[in-house]
Amino acid sequence: MSQETIVQVLSIEQEAVGIHDEAQRQAAQSIKEAEDATSALREQILAQAHQEAEQILAKGQESAEAERARVITQAEAETRRMEETASHHFDRAVEFVLNQVAGRK
Repeated sequence: MSQETIVQVLSIEQEAVGIHDEAQRQAAQSIKEAEDATSALREQILAQAHQEAEQILAKGQESAEAERARVITQAEAETRRMEETASHHFDRAVEFVLNQVAGRK
């Protein structure tokens, strides 16, 4: 082999090593960028999930509060009805006792 051919072969080998090294550097950079993007996406998804969970809880609390208010209103109405009925029965009982004491039937 001539010296010129050997120089060309060595130059080509050196160029191939440089290309290989650059490809490895680019691959490592691409992997890091993908990992960073994956991490950012994971954080974004977790934040969205947390926000959705809070919204679901808020809706549940609103629904529970509305149901609580409805039950309280219903209980208050039932209490008033029972008080009115009891008052009416009390008035009739007093009238009955007074009639009995007075000797009226």
